[in-house]
Amino acid sequence: MKLTIGEGFEEMSHAAAEDFIHRLERINKPLVCLPSGKTPVEFLRYVREHYLRMKRQPDWFFVGLDEWVGVAQNEKGSCREFFDRHLFKSLGVTEDRICFFNGMADDLHAECRRVESFIDSHKGIDVCVLGIGTNGHLGLNEPGSDRSLRTQVVDLTVSTRVAARDYFDEPRELYQGVTLGLGILLDSRCVLLMASGSSKSQVMQSVVEGPLDPSIPGTWLQEHPDCHVYLDRGAASGLA
Repeated sequence: MKLTIGEGFEEMSHAAAEDFIHRLERINKPLVCLPSGKTPVEFLRYVREHYLRMKRQPDWFFVGLDEWVGVAQNEKGSCREFFDRHLFKSLGVTEDRICFFNGMADDLHAECRRVESFIDSHKGIDVCVLGIGTNGHLGLNEPGSDRSLRTQVVDLTVSTRVAARDYFDEPRELYQGVTLGLGILLDSRCVLLMASGSSKSQVMQSVVEGPLDPSIPGTWLQEHPDCHVYLDRGAASGLA
């Protein structure tokens, strides 16, 4: 596990974005997994503006990390809508290059199999960018998630449900999500983990310095052969 600490959120985000771009420029038609939420907003802005300046589209394919069950893909607050707004529409990414979970699907386990099949057809994820919850979750793999699962439908913890409210214009009560499992995330050829703010300092101390702990899913990243962690000073404040 390699660690980079930026002075602030922008410096951390730009360093992670430069690493991300550099890695993908060396891969032919890579499969990319990206997180939604507050943490990657500046990262995505940097990536988006880089390719707009270059006046070319990146030759990438995208798989969704997770989605809220009961939320339509075109609804503000969904993970898919987040990427339409922050990346896909600006860069002209076409539907044949995108595979995201449908949180409105009647058969969520069939959705899991569909997304797994897309990943298998690309021989795995080349670069997986992750954020982390204050409870240590990766994607929506909540504390105690089975490390071997490839995808799963999960019951959300209270802390995740509360955090999710910030993404919607109107009050929403969410109880489940569907997510790539730890098995797929840890099989990614490269993982870039980003965390920002002092609220993440305790969990990042566990992830970087603590023992493997199934109750903190992020600690499994210690086993990954190519994991690079990007923190700002707030998120790094608990490190020795």
